[in-house]
Amino acid sequence: MNVQQLIQQITPLYNNYKRRKNNISGTAALEIMWDIGDLLKTRIDTDSIAPHTLYRNIYGKSEGKDNITQKSYITREFLSRSYRIRKYFSNKDQIQQQLPSLKKFIFFREAMPFFDNKKYKLSGDEGKKLINLLNSNLTDKQILSSIKVLQKQKINIRNPRSQKLHELENEKVIFINFYNYIYSFFKHKDYRAAQQQLDNNRIMPNYIKDLARNTSSMSQDGLKNYNLQIPLMIGVIWQQFSEMVNNLNKDSDPKKRRRFRRLISPERIVRLADMLFALTSENNYKNFK
Repeated sequence: MNVQQLIQQITPLYNNYKRRKNNISGTAALEIMWDIGDLLKTRIDTDSIAPHTLYRNIYGKSEGKDNITQKSYITREFLSRSYRIRKYFSNKDQIQQQLPSLKKFIFFREAMPFFDNKKYKLSGDEGKKLINLLNSNLTDKQILSSIKVLQKQKINIRNPRSQKLHELENEKVIFINFYNYIYSFFKHKDYRAAQQQLDNNRIMPNYIKDLARNTSSMSQDGLKNYNLQIPLMIGVIWQQFSEMVNNLNKDSDPKKRRRFRRLISPERIVRLADMLFALTSENNYKNFK
């Protein structure tokens, strides 16, 4: 089976999840992701391929020399979680047995390290308490707050460098303003209006593609970033964001980027990169979800 065939198998399940994710229970979401993870596991085991390599093959938009073209809209993050779910639950019946009353997937997502991370995995009474919490009738806020408390107790390591987060407050504001600005391009699903905005700001597709790649490279350590030549006379909001990206990426020491990711989540950074990439052509724009 080639990658395209695998994408064709996963896509209906992924679309089903995306279409229903705001209305289905966490248990149902886990079952859909388990099915996707099962397809991934079969391919990984059969071909002895590294999971992250397979995710890049499926999604594309790699920061290296290969798989630069986007191949699907099934993100690497989603694929990784699906595979983790499949590895933890050996069969779907276990999902119903352990988490029959899971209201929302986000609860399990936040608690995942306590299930499959050897360093943080809970067992015995602690594990039972977590399962009971996820199946409880408490409010969403109460459940999430309890998980956050558990995360602080078991995972968080206090670090004096956290005091330096305020130094990146300006970068945080620039990112949020630019994110909201780019998000507005998709509200009315009007590519011509979006293109007009880009033209007004003297923004070309090739530049957006480079900016998208460099934005994505901030989401985790080790990703390649490209030489970003900021055009003259572009709109102020584009210039501010581009300069911020250049400043964060040019430093060989990743500490500053890591602190930035404590203010802006990697998921939000990748989402912005995806939105930027979607603006590079009408076809990408129409297929963006």
